[in-house]
Amino acid sequence: MRQPRCELSSNFSHVTQRGLGRRALFEDDVDKRRYLDTLKRMMSEYDASILAWTLMMNHVPLLMKTTPATLSRFMQRVGISYAQYFNGRHGHVGKVFQNRFSSEAIEMEDHLLATIRYIHRNAERAQIASTPDYPWSSYREIAGGNRVLEGEGLCDVAAACDLFGSMDNFIRFHQLINEQDGFARIDGYRPRICDSDARAIAQRYFGAEFSDHIVGLPKLERDKALRLLKDIGLSIRQIERLTGIGRGIITKA
Repeated sequence: MRQPRCELSSNFSHVTQRGLGRRALFEDDVDKRRYLDTLKRMMSEYDASILAWTLMMNHVPLLMKTTPATLSRFMQRVGISYAQYFNGRHGHVGKVFQNRFSSEAIEMEDHLLATIRYIHRNAERAQIASTPDYPWSSYREIAGGNRVLEGEGLCDVAAACDLFGSMDNFIRFHQLINEQDGFARIDGYRPRICDSDARAIAQRYFGAEFSDHIVGLPKLERDKALRLLKDIGLSIRQIERLTGIGRGIITKA
């Protein structure tokens, strides 16, 4: 796998669209296909591309490449269109989505790779299905194989594969889950995040007082936060230095 750049010059964002009050966005597969069709239709109208997606019951994480201004218009149009459909089909009254989607800029290539993996593992973390067996994500289309593909053509497969160097690297990267240092190795490649970037990442996700915030969380929420930092690429030693949480706890999270 090729060495990543330290910084990205393009506009990548980790986007999450959530149901209002964590309510379900999809009643059945028909709704899921309609949402994917809505994304495709909007893609044809905007200068935007999607490199990874997963449909969960009450939220949709996406990795998008576009400008911030275009992203805002794109997600607004998707939300309005799908909400009108959902309310009409199910007799629902009121809002379907939270007022605004969440968006996190991706500034480093190793963070980009980890975000793709994080998006695809949503169903596995929720103990719904293994990543390769879950049909409602872009993993199957990128990984290839003779399988039914939901949302085929939505993901920019060529761009996603190019980031990993090959389809085999993409698959192996998703298989490596419990690396001791928190980040997968591929052919001897180990991306590293410097401490200043690690601190900036923790602040973006958990606020300026991230250390006190994470330490004060209930165990399940704390472990979820620690897993997120590891998935993004922070090493166990970095997380230990930044949070004061013991290495053993971080490793087991």
